[in-house]
Amino acid sequence: MKVFLMMIFVFIFFAGCGSTEEKPEEFDDSDKSDLSDDTEIEDDTEIEDDTEIEDDTEIEDDTEIEDDTEIEDDAEIEDDTEENDEEEYEPVATHDIIGKYSDSWGGAHIISNTVWDQGGMMGRFNITHFDNEAGFVIAQNDSNNAWSADLWSRMDWTYSASELYFCQIVFDAETEQEALEADSADREDMDGGCNGFGWTKLDEIVEEGIGKDDTKIVAWASGYVDYMPGEALDEEWKTPENALGKASGTSTDVVSLGRGGSITMTFDAPVKNGEGADFAVFENSLNETFLELGYVEVSSNGTDFARFDNYYLGVEPLGPFDGHDASLIWGFAGKFKQGIGTQFDLSDLLEHPLVIDGTVDIDAVTHIRIVDVVGDGSELDTLGNPIYDPYPTTGSAGFDLDGIGVINKVSR
Repeated sequence: MKVFLMMIFVFIFFAGCGSTEEKPEEFDDSDKSDLSDDTEIEDDTEIEDDTEIEDDTEIEDDTEIEDDTEIEDDAEIEDDTEENDEEEYEPVATHDIIGKYSDSWGGAHIISNTVWDQGGMMGRFNITHFDNEAGFVIAQNDSNNAWSADLWSRMDWTYSASELYFCQIVFDAETEQEALEADSADREDMDGGCNGFGWTKLDEIVEEGIGKDDTKIVAWASGYVDYMPGEALDEEWKTPENALGKASGTSTDVVSLGRGGSITMTFDAPVKNGEGADFAVFENSLNETFLELGYVEVSSNGTDFARFDNYYLGVEPLGPFDGHDASLIWGFAGKFKQGIGTQFDLSDLLEHPLVIDGTVDIDAVTHIRIVDVVGDGSELDTLGNPIYDPYPTTGSAGFDLDGIGVINKVSR
């Protein structure tokens, strides 16, 4: 906590320094303008012999004053407009079923505010309209879907005995309006009210971390290559050796990546695709909400890396001290607080092009790379949604790696 408070103090100090740099610039520009006007007046005043010229000069001076007044009025209007814009800001409207689910048939559903991804052959549906009161979304079928590409779907949802169910009542409407005007599914008939079929149950998936002392962890990263620190990072946090061996579960025994930085970790024996999760990444967050996220990539040759799919289901930007809702984070390292690792299953990469063509062998992973997420919304997740992370941070900016624990490794 002392370190955290120190970081807050440092941030406030630098933020204060930043604000004092801008004001003098504006003041200097104003001073220069005033000085220029005064200079002109002094030059014109030197013309004393011609009274008419002096009168003309006075008129010109008056005109300049009037113009200056207009400029000041415009500036006041702009200031008022900016204040009004801030006052009129409204949070992004969201539908009620954002999350990650498994359905009655074992299929996965990742539902953001703009995309409903049903995975596999079912494909993606790009949400354009929703109604929380009536319980439905309208979406255009993705152009890459195997069936009814670019047509329109309507998904209704309801709750029965506190369980969430959905029905894709329309999947091939010609227009958005046609899907919107379609009859809703029958919420009184859970067994046959969805075009003669039963409604599909959706169970929300809850991700679990793994403790640093868990006996499932059989090894830890033993080396590093290509440490590439990013921006806003003090020298004292550029300590890659702190990520070697067992995670400490503390705030300071880490390596910080900096804004957009990265590090690649190596292992005595390769990580392999086994039963369940195969490795876990540990960060140093103090609690369950103040999280810093990182992409996770694996390689079997140290050159070609396959990145895990990642989903950020939040919609609002985060300030430097704002917290996450961890239930909206999937496929990123850093989802859990210090001492608890985010688990990764190499079988999730089976459909990755580099795994399919054999470039990356998930049964012999030799390198794991962590890349810091720049959290200003400029980077996009797998669904194309902006990713938000506490931003901007300074001093020890970016992902803070404590260690990488191995659960399944190649025996030697």
